[in-house]
Amino acid sequence: MGLLLAILASPGLAGGRASAAEPASPPQPESGQSATTPRIQVRRYRADAAILLLGITIFRRSGVGGGQASVEETRDGVSTRKTLFFAAGSDPSRAHGLNRLGWIREIVRDSASSPAEVTYFGVLTSSPEESLEHAKRSIATPASGRSLYSAVSGRNTTGHSRSAITHFDLPSSANWSDQRLIEAAQSTFQGNVTWRETSWPGIQNQIPPTFLLELATLLSLRAPHAAGRYVYAEQEYLLELDAPQRKPGAKADRFLTVHGKIQNRLTGRQTTFLLSMEDTPGSIVPVRIEYQPRAFLRLVFEAVPA
Repeated sequence: MGLLLAILASPGLAGGRASAAEPASPPQPESGQSATTPRIQVRRYRADAAILLLGITIFRRSGVGGGQASVEETRDGVSTRKTLFFAAGSDPSRAHGLNRLGWIREIVRDSASSPAEVTYFGVLTSSPEESLEHAKRSIATPASGRSLYSAVSGRNTTGHSRSAITHFDLPSSANWSDQRLIEAAQSTFQGNVTWRETSWPGIQNQIPPTFLLELATLLSLRAPHAAGRYVYAEQEYLLELDAPQRKPGAKADRFLTVHGKIQNRLTGRQTTFLLSMEDTPGSIVPVRIEYQPRAFLRLVFEAVPA
């Protein structure tokens, strides 16, 4: 939920049919093609929250919400389809009545080992809490029965990106895994929508990466330092990862700590986060995500048994 604010909260956004809690399954291969069994990594999370005042924790609660992250890859001959997914949200009964959520899915289609296109779709609660006082007022104000959401849909191709942002409302009872949320968001792109397009001269021969794709790519390197950039909703971001390496002779640890930083190249705004990864080859879905979306709020997503 918190990390999605950094990913999706570009200017304008903040102000298929598939289960909302899981990415869509790949389409069946055409006649004559032989698809391999999908390779899937998936984790479900419990969300814990801490309220901060001047950097000091004054309140902490476990289980204020939940989430899910997954990577699914299917090959059908010379092409590959990879689906990257993350969604999270609060449980109003454990979060003083607040219902906040984020949902994002990216689909990467590769041909001959190079991405042919990347499409993405995301939904985010339009929430105004920029300070602790704002959050207190949101808690004190009775729910109106409906909540406002923003949705983004985009497609990145070689040297080019295209995206649109829409807004809609839905009963406040909808949560992050509610199918109605995704159906309502998808329907908003069927009407009169303003699509924006951008050419990226610096990467004319490449497809501008998206957030989850670039994060997965950098994590797979297992490098002490890795940096890249991605494009979302016609905004360009820098992404850096630092993973302190074990000293020679040090005892092996099952988990690898990764420090991440995102910077919006237009506004300069920076966001930091902390990931814990299984220190095994090919593992790119975190077991723990820590993030501070606001000065007064720290969120931690801990993986729970399947």
